[in-house]
Amino acid sequence: MHIAQGFGAIQLEDIESPVCFEVERRLVESLSMPVLHDDQHGTAVATLAAAQNAMQRAGLDLAVARIGVIGLGAAGTAIARMLGAVSSRPVIGYDPGADAIARLLAGGGEPARDAEDLMQRADLVVAVTGRAGLIRAEWVRRGQVILALTNPDPEIRPEDALAAGAAFAADGRSVNNLLGYPGILRAAIDTRARRIEQSMYVAAAHAIASRAGANELVPNPLRPDVHRGVARAVAEAAMKAGVARVTVPSDYQLDAPAARNARR
Repeated sequence: MHIAQGFGAIQLEDIESPVCFEVERRLVESLSMPVLHDDQHGTAVATLAAAQNAMQRAGLDLAVARIGVIGLGAAGTAIARMLGAVSSRPVIGYDPGADAIARLLAGGGEPARDAEDLMQRADLVVAVTGRAGLIRAEWVRRGQVILALTNPDPEIRPEDALAAGAAFAADGRSVNNLLGYPGILRAAIDTRARRIEQSMYVAAAHAIASRAGANELVPNPLRPDVHRGVARAVAEAAMKAGVARVTVPSDYQLDAPAARNARR
């Protein structure tokens, strides 16, 4: 509290679940500045971007689909909340931990009996369990979208999921939280945001998804234009949400070389 005014934002990293939830909560409640736990929210932003494009390719509407998340640790809990923010239906979740299920319920989610039950009910399945091979091929439902994100070995290999009838499947190699947090923090600091609202994370995900190429699930995280686009979208969302102390200019984070040439 006493030294917080010397910082523009706080980024949390590598704090285990469930301690991370309490640390983040106490900081957000105590400080009037952006607090970002990258393992939660950075991962959730990248996952939402991937889910948007995956569902579109499968011909499914994310807003009305049944969404399931297997594994409700730091990343899984944030992913469930993020996907729930863009869906009209409760997110189905499964985790063997009672505390994890309590967090799911607190966020408006719906528990599944087990992983197989979730697989039978969900149109989109996101798995972040840390357990390679957890999802059996016989559990895959025809037409499903499956994002098995555990690295380096996913819950089910994309080729196995596709062979079992999935409409689209991917693993965690292409879903990198580096896509989100640099631009999110840049905008939060530049607008001197009091906090980071869920709408700002959703705006970041939309910006990422819109910049994927024809053969990409999400864009390359090393593209500077992706991070500028994320920052611009998040800054606009911060101002719209009323948490920004500073209004950024209309050309904020537009392509730098083009902006320089225009001023000459």
